[in-house]
Amino acid sequence: MELGPELSTASLLKLISFVTWSWLYLWFARDGNKSPEWCSRAVTLLHGSVATVVGLYQCGAEAITPCRLTMKTTPWHYALMLWSWGYFAFDLLWCFVYWGDHYLMLVHHTSALVAVTVYTQKDYTGCTFACTLAFLEVTNPLLQLRWFLKSNGYAKTVLYTMVEVTYLVTFLFVRGILGTYIMMRILKSDIFDVDEKLISLVFYIVSVAFIYDIVGYVLYRYKPKIVRRFQTFLRTCRVNFE
Repeated sequence: MELGPELSTASLLKLISFVTWSWLYLWFARDGNKSPEWCSRAVTLLHGSVATVVGLYQCGAEAITPCRLTMKTTPWHYALMLWSWGYFAFDLLWCFVYWGDHYLMLVHHTSALVAVTVYTQKDYTGCTFACTLAFLEVTNPLLQLRWFLKSNGYAKTVLYTMVEVTYLVTFLFVRGILGTYIMMRILKSDIFDVDEKLISLVFYIVSVAFIYDIVGYVLYRYKPKIVRRFQTFLRTCRVNFE
């Protein structure tokens, strides 16, 4: 990679990124009134929102081509990688401390950290990384907004339901339907290295595990309501036809 000065200070830049995200977390926690999870989710909301916007911009999602995906990594791509590396390092450490039993999340963040590290060592993965980051983070802001609404007592409001349903539908579509299509294209493509295909496969497996949990939640929360409304609809139709 012909970013000599940047590469020579890669470790320092990663450390600075990690310290910055950690400082932001401590800044949210400065008054002692916020829980560790609240502070962590505030940091995650910021990263997810910015990563989605910047990732989509760098990716050029409106015109993705093999040529674009294999374009030479730019300093802006590299900056996004380092910025996200620090966040995933921070969040992985936070999960080890507070969510040690959330193994799926630990696997997800560990995979993300490994993926970013691999991408920073390649010459032509900047656009691919930006697309991957935006793809993985696009539903994150909705997830965090849902949590903040619930933690502040808005779990029974229309706004909460709208945010939750939007998140669930978007996640299932992006990670499930679109993710399966993209995974098949990646495995069949000859423009990605073996390690990139393995990284994509790991993320896909993690996504399937998340989808399994989400489907279980949807059935638990919404199936009784849907069944009741469907039964009411049938009774109404029966009365109208009698």
